Amino acid sequence: MQRKRATINDVKKEVETYRGCRVKLEAHKSKKKLYHKEGTIEGIYPSIFTVTVKTEKRPTQRLSFSYSDVLTRSVKIDLVDDQGVEAFCY
Repeated sequence: MQRKRATINDVKKEVETYRGCRVKLEAHKSKKKLYHKEGTIEGIYPSIFTVTVKTEKRPTQRLSFSYSDVLTRSVKIDLVDDQGVEAFCY
């Protein structure tokens, strides 16, 4: 049995449900480099969503990603619950 393929609208709806939640991000910075960040999904827009990250170097950093980045798996999102455990992976 074949799985239903996800669409950009499916990804957008899923991300919208996690607005305000803490997430772990794994994103491709270049061909061989990945970066890992932990932050909160803040803004939901028609083509992108934003994640606010607090780091030691900068008090607040805002990153933006397109829904197609998630769909093509250039960006992985893991939802983190209150105890710091990964609860969701898209």
